[in-house]
Amino acid sequence: MFENDNNSKYKILNLVTLYSNENEVLEYARKLSKQSVSSEIVLVIVMNKKGDMTEDDFCEDLKKINLKIHLYKPGRNLGYLNGLIYGYNQYAIRHQPPEWIVMSNSDISFSNNDFFIDFYKDKYNANIWLVGPSVYSPENKSYDNPQYKNRHTLKSLEKRIFIFKRPNLAYYYQKIASIKAKLKKRKKEESQYSYSLHGCFFFINKNFMEILKDKKYGPLMYSEEAYLAELIRLNNKKCYYNSKIELIHTGSTVTGKLEIHMKSKYFQESLEYIKQKFYLE
Repeated sequence: MFENDNNSKYKILNLVTLYSNENEVLEYARKLSKQSVSSEIVLVIVMNKKGDMTEDDFCEDLKKINLKIHLYKPGRNLGYLNGLIYGYNQYAIRHQPPEWIVMSNSDISFSNNDFFIDFYKDKYNANIWLVGPSVYSPENKSYDNPQYKNRHTLKSLEKRIFIFKRPNLAYYYQKIASIKAKLKKRKKEESQYSYSLHGCFFFINKNFMEILKDKKYGPLMYSEEAYLAELIRLNNKKCYYNSKIELIHTGSTVTGKLEIHMKSKYFQESLEYIKQKFYLE
């Protein structure tokens, strides 16, 4: 939709998917436009599914936002991760991607307007392929990063597959997990390496993105964090949690609308995929 020729050190390509949530995506774009380096941010939106807003109205509202924006329409729902990869590939046809690419939800708010400047204050060594910020959940009054410090065991994967094969059991499993999250109230941790990081928002190094762009994630959604963590592990690289940058995650504004039977099915399929691809081959 808009061209971008800015090659400064703060340049960021932010990929998001749209799934019947035009207003939320518009609001996220407005938040990006308020960042101190907004002139150096490019937002790529992949329309997996159009909502009630007409496409003309959506595009008109996008034009009112002072931000470089590209809208791509694959014509079908590619899912979360594959949609983001599609957006990257479409953008890369005519543009040189920057060193760091953001994959994010749109239900995000930034703790300050220097979020991206603060990200670049750290010097990330060549072994770091994925960086995640501190993620605060207002619902739980808790922090969600680092997600998992250690790799899942095969036994733990099989336990979760067993649960999600049974929607009624999965319902109570998730209810208990939600209660625990609210009671435990994880505190903000210091920066550290981690097995995986929360999938609502992370920075991916271009070297990793160039590998990822030619791969297709099997499931429609869920377990993307484990998939990325496994690919990084196999390439002898690392995920890094940076506590110096922080954002607020509202949480599950799209997937939260799914009924438990469909959610369980998608979880089970994603976990089976991770198991087959990385634990049994």
